[in-house]
Amino acid sequence: MKWRESIAVFSAFGIWRATHSERAGAVLARALASPDETNRTAAGILLARAGSRALPLLRENLERGVGVPMTLRLLGDIGGEEAAALVEPYRDDPDPQIAAAARAFVRR
Repeated sequence: MKWRESIAVFSAFGIWRATHSERAGAVLARALASPDETNRTAAGILLARAGSRALPLLRENLERGVGVPMTLRLLGDIGGEEAAALVEPYRDDPDPQIAAAARAFVRR
């Protein structure tokens, strides 16, 4: 586990929840692409807890191509029409990981 990154993830979450800081939210969302599985998972859990409030951050991840498979899975956890609309274009993605994550959302 990368401790500095872990501290950044949890700090960003606290700041984002308290202040709605876009910068802190971006740090948290980018952690979905972390090479460290623990930090990636922690960021996903924290964003899932935020529910629909996390949708703008996840939309930005998709637009920037950051952590797309994890972002799609997280959108599936959050659910709803807006999340479904974000996932739909990825169902036939040439990357099998991305397509599988998008198709998993549809089955829910």
